[in-house]
Parts: sequence; C-alpha cells; structure tokens
Amino acid sequence: MAKKEENVSTDDAVMQMLLDLTDKDGMEIGLTLNINGTVVAGTLIGPHTYYEGIIMSADHAQDRTLSQVLHKKFTDLKEAYISEKQEEEEKKKQDMVATFIHLKDAVYLSASANPQSFSQSHAWWRGRIDSIDGFSFKL
Repeated sequence: MAKKEENVSTDDAVMQMLLDLTDKDGMEIGLTLNINGTVVAGTLIGPHTYYEGIIMSADHAQDRTLSQVLHKKFTDLKEAYISEKQEEEEKKKQDMVATFIHLKDAVYLSASANPQSFSQSHAWWRGRIDSIDGFSFKL
C-alpha cells in the first residue's frame, strides 16, 4: 500500500471495488488479466491470503533451509502489512490504495491449447496494478 500522491494504483472503480472485496471482505474472485500482451488468469485474493499461502507453501518446500528462510521472511512481510493496515484504520486515512494485485492458482495463457502453469502445485502471482491493460472476472 502506498499513499496516492506517491503511486496511484488505479483509477478504475471496478478494479478498486474488486480489490476492496478481496482485501477487506476476504472474497476470492476468478480473474483474467491482460498485462503488456501477456494474459494471466487465476483467483484474485487479498494480500493477507497471499502471504498466508506463500507461508504454507514454503512449509512444504523440500529444501528445509529455503523453507525456514521463506517462512520467516513472508511472516515478517505479513506482519508489516497487518501493522500498516492497523495504522491506516487508526488514523482513519482514506489516502491509502493498493499498488499490487495478488492471484492464487495463477497460469499464463497462450495461443496454444494448454495453459502454461508456474509449477505443478499452487502458483502464487503478484503484479503491479498500474501495469494492467485490461481484465475480465468471473463470479
């Protein structure tokens, strides 16, 4: 999250509503994004769900050192996010907007019949909102 003056994420009311539904209400929404000619599809989730998913995925990594490092780093990021949200609510500031979008079960789609997934298991995707050229969603 960043102040509007620093980095306006989107002036698209529909996208902002979808982001609010995932961040504030915990909803998950099927979404396909067009980003600089690339199509990415997945389930739109809020930042908290994204961090929790990465932490759970890290716990299952075969490399125990990597698992422990990722678990610690993403737990720290999640706690910083929660702290920032609490400060925002306490100050009652409305000048904070999301600058990143998060998807779970993400895949890159191409002209071929088979989508190219990031991995065999859950794929967690994070991208800049201001890079989105278009989107469609499925309720």
